[in-house]
Amino acid sequence: MAIQNATDVVLSITTADGLEAVAHCTSASLSVNMDLRDSTTKSSSGWSESLGGLKSWEMSGDAFVDIASPTGADIESLFTTLVAGTAVQCTFGLSGMLYDGTALITSISIDAGVEENATYSISLTGTAELEQNA
Repeated sequence: MAIQNATDVVLSITTADGLEAVAHCTSASLSVNMDLRDSTTKSSSGWSESLGGLKSWEMSGDAFVDIASPTGADIESLFTTLVAGTAVQCTFGLSGMLYDGTALITSISIDAGVEENATYSISLTGTAELEQNA
């Protein structure tokens, strides 16, 4: 069994103006979900039965705040994108397997403790199909 080193898993976001964001990422997460539709009938013998329904996905990550990002992508451009409600392209990379999709930034939080690195957390919700690319 080959166990994935999580250091190699990354989250990247490309904003509408072409800026690549989420440099200095410290954690990344991908969640894929499927709602269920109740299909229980009187013939179900008292057991609940379900069929697959809508699918959805979310990505999230944490990163260090980079005030002077060399790519021009920084927390300010992510905030501007969230406020504008503009969709972004995002990718979750996992050992040669990439998951790509279009999403809306649904939350950003910035933490800055005394004598600690300033960090931010970002959450994205997919607006369409999540594509799996090898």
